[in-house]
Amino acid sequence: MDTWLEVLQAEVAASSLAVVADKLGLSRTTISQVCNQKYPGDMARVQTLVEGALMGSKVMCPILGEIPVHQCLAHQRRGPRDVGSSPMDIKVWKACRSGCPHSQLGEEQQLRRPMRISVGPNNKGMDKSARYDAEATLSRLRRQAKSDGENASSSLRILTELLVEELKIMGIKYNRLLDRTEKNNQ
Repeated sequence: MDTWLEVLQAEVAASSLAVVADKLGLSRTTISQVCNQKYPGDMARVQTLVEGALMGSKVMCPILGEIPVHQCLAHQRRGPRDVGSSPMDIKVWKACRSGCPHSQLGEEQQLRRPMRISVGPNNKGMDKSARYDAEATLSRLRRQAKSDGENASSSLRILTELLVEELKIMGIKYNRLLDRTEKNNQ
């Protein structure tokens, strides 16, 4: 199997720097430097773009379902002014900043009050990577408590309240799942 760099070089050879740069949303200079292994920037980001746009790598978005990796990165890079007014655009923008497991945004770019990301059965094509991630949820709740709290004790109190609410929600979802399972077994 070819590496991402070999795939990129083959694509440039088959078409042109301009065509590949346009597909990846990068400059021709960047593509040239990467192909010649002289790019001083973030190679991991370029690798992810190549894997998504040219190699078919996909992720399970909690809002859109299965999407190519490069589209996931493009959604993450959008600023508040780049987001359209459609409810779906707003949901995607907020999900990228609310603890999505695929988000590569730093803590400073996370929302102060994250939205709850639903990873329930309403998403088509759900796979194991899109299941409830307790670690990601806990991380999101800790960030929210830290940003909402004025000091350590108030942050701890807020975190406790958030965890209690999360546990109640998980209980409701679990009971619904049990009810559905009982119905299917009858």
